Amino acid sequence: MRGTLSSNDGEVALGWALDGQGILLRSQWDAAPYLRSGRLRLVLPDWSLPPADIYLVFPTKHHLSAKTRALVDFLLDGFRSRREEAGGDYGGW
Repeated sequence: MRGTLSSNDGEVALGWALDGQGILLRSQWDAAPYLRSGRLRLVLPDWSLPPADIYLVFPTKHHLSAKTRALVDFLLDGFRSRREEAGGDYGGW
């Protein structure tokens, strides 16, 4: 597909899609609120991006600062709860 709009900034592309300027390819967690609200709609429901791995890299051999430990716990809990909720529309997002 070729068009007149192109961007490497996802927020700009999202704005264009929300303004009705074209088709957008975004992750489920980015698009889910707009899909649920009806501001965006799926145009290829039987197709999806391959799963993306997310890595949290931090030192494990040294004492973690309280801030780092809090961030690690926050991210692990957040993704764990999303994973447990998954199975509904938009992968639980």
